Amino acid sequence: MLTPEYLFHVTEGAEKITSDMHKNIMDMIVERIMVRIGRGEDYMLTATDRWQIQVLQESGYLLEDIQKEIADKTKKQENELKSAFEEAGIKAIERDDAIYRAVGLSPTPLLQSPALLRILERDYNATCGEWRNLTRTTADEAQKLFLKEVDTAYRMTSSGAVSYTQAVRNAVDKMIKQGVKVSYPSGREMSIESATMMTVRTGISQCAGAIALKRMEELEWDTILVSAHVGARIGDGGNNPTNHFWWQGKFYSRTGKDKRFPDFRTSTGYGTVTGLCGVNCRHSFGSGDGENNPYADINLSSEDNVKAEERAKKQRLMERRIRNSKREIQNLQTAIDASGDDKLKFELQQMYDRKSAVLRRQNKQYREFCKDNGLKEYSERLRVAQWDRSQAVKSAKAAQRYLNAKGDVK
Repeated sequence: MLTPEYLFHVTEGAEKITSDMHKNIMDMIVERIMVRIGRGEDYMLTATDRWQIQVLQESGYLLEDIQKEIADKTKKQENELKSAFEEAGIKAIERDDAIYRAVGLSPTPLLQSPALLRILERDYNATCGEWRNLTRTTADEAQKLFLKEVDTAYRMTSSGAVSYTQAVRNAVDKMIKQGVKVSYPSGREMSIESATMMTVRTGISQCAGAIALKRMEELEWDTILVSAHVGARIGDGGNNPTNHFWWQGKFYSRTGKDKRFPDFRTSTGYGTVTGLCGVNCRHSFGSGDGENNPYADINLSSEDNVKAEERAKKQRLMERRIRNSKREIQNLQTAIDASGDDKLKFELQQMYDRKSAVLRRQNKQYREFCKDNGLKEYSERLRVAQWDRSQAVKSAKAAQRYLNAKGDVK
């Protein structure tokens, strides 16, 4: 059985690799945009046919660079996922095996069990495939974003609708706010990091569940204990598998034959998208003895659980906003460094200062929210790739510069 805390943190390695890839891809797009439209109005307003040829050339170079970056990160991601799956598989049955041994059974170690290793390999390959699917269209979408924003800036400037610097600032601002997104058939969009987190957590959770069940089948063990945590999702609020609060922290019968406990699959929805070990679920399960329940002390009312879930959602939202601000600041620095026009460079610096002030306010609000609600501050959830101390100091100075200019000396 994997703890909810373990499943919360298990995606961090994969997220770091994805965040690094995201940052590098965005830098590539920003640099290409600045090469194309950031060197001055005279350079930008060339003949239309020549302009179109140059833009297409730049987009081709961009596509090649992004494809190379994705290929490099895919190799690293596959190695990271292999380690994560092996560690999770071993940890998932540590507690279970102790229970089996206590009653005289002799479970085979994971890495010596062909049946369990097949499950591990199957789910690892499936998760790697899911991640490759996430990144498959990334290069094409990034190229489209580049072409769209460059074309918009050119048309707005050549028509006189906005000034040259305003057009470039609009293009940079829109692009860095959008970032690299993953689009699902349902129409839902999320960042490549969030999509990676969901894919990896779900894959590892399902793998751990499949291994635990296979072990129980081999040893003819029937009683299952499901984990529990504060702030479990409630689904539609009814007594059904979508309501994780309803079924968490209880004993179940794997086969349905032991009438002391509810049927495992029917009650928890195990194997479904919205049930136990479904998409982004942090619950796990393992063998139980029907008596000793370490989750019995989690005695929240339904109302308290809803409040805890709402607080957790707000905390995650605040963390995402802080990460997004840091990425935007990084991308703005790339644009400033690549700009060949003094006036544009000055205006981009103003954008950098303003965004740094936003980040400063977000960090303050996050600390206060966690303190007021008795929540742990997750510094690791605020990290983005390549954001080091020097960048943090530079951003802090920029924020203060912006506040001083506004007459706010706080």
